Amino acid sequence: MDNSKAKLILSVYRANGLDAQDPMFSEALKQAESDPELRAWLGDQRATDAQIAAALAGISGPAEGKAMIATTRVAPRGRRLAWAWPLALAASVAIFFAVRSGLQNRGSLALPENATLAELATNLSEHHASIGLMSKDYSKLRTWIAEKGGPLPEHLPPALEKMAVLGCETWKTSRGKVSLVCFVGDDMKMVHLYVFDQTPAALDGAKLPELPQPRFERSGNWALAVWKDAGRAYVLGMPVEPGQPPNIEKFFRA
Repeated sequence: MDNSKAKLILSVYRANGLDAQDPMFSEALKQAESDPELRAWLGDQRATDAQIAAALAGISGPAEGKAMIATTRVAPRGRRLAWAWPLALAASVAIFFAVRSGLQNRGSLALPENATLAELATNLSEHHASIGLMSKDYSKLRTWIAEKGGPLPEHLPPALEKMAVLGCETWKTSRGKVSLVCFVGDDMKMVHLYVFDQTPAALDGAKLPELPQPRFERSGNWALAVWKDAGRAYVLGMPVEPGQPPNIEKFFRA
């Protein structure tokens, strides 16, 4: 398990310890114990548990999120493992961040001025992870992003068009507006598509290739593909576990 997935899971870990024996949470906790950065992050999360618990008491949560969580309770085990638990997890995360955004003033995110496009995407994934809307309906995600004034992807890499969606987010940042769409594959691994509304020229766009042939990069434990399309810059990212090949090229094959 990589830190990105561990953070997503631990974001909904209950402080009373009831989740500790769940294999999914126990694996994430084990990851936190072995990684100083993740351990510090978890300590910060626990510092706000009392506030979040109090706020959650008065939140009913999104209707669609409730339906998806209910589905996981009745779905056959094989089907549940294939797709249901990521949707239920995303529903919980959506509620969590709805509360957290009420406790914090998000405002405009300050991103590094001299960072590359790939570095901006990994900064967002590691420090500003959130899900503004959780849905498996791609058209609903696009409508939500548009209503928030976020940039929309014009064209998707071929393999992404065949994948399920989990949710989306959009931010106003010091480097322009950025949107995120999260996808999940049959292997339950998530893929993150970032869309930057700032002109490619402002993001070193002269060196960005077009969509059919993106540039592949590696940043920490992230495998990335960067490109430009219809005046916008894109980053597709997926966390890669140690010793595993990135294989991000597969998303660009028909």
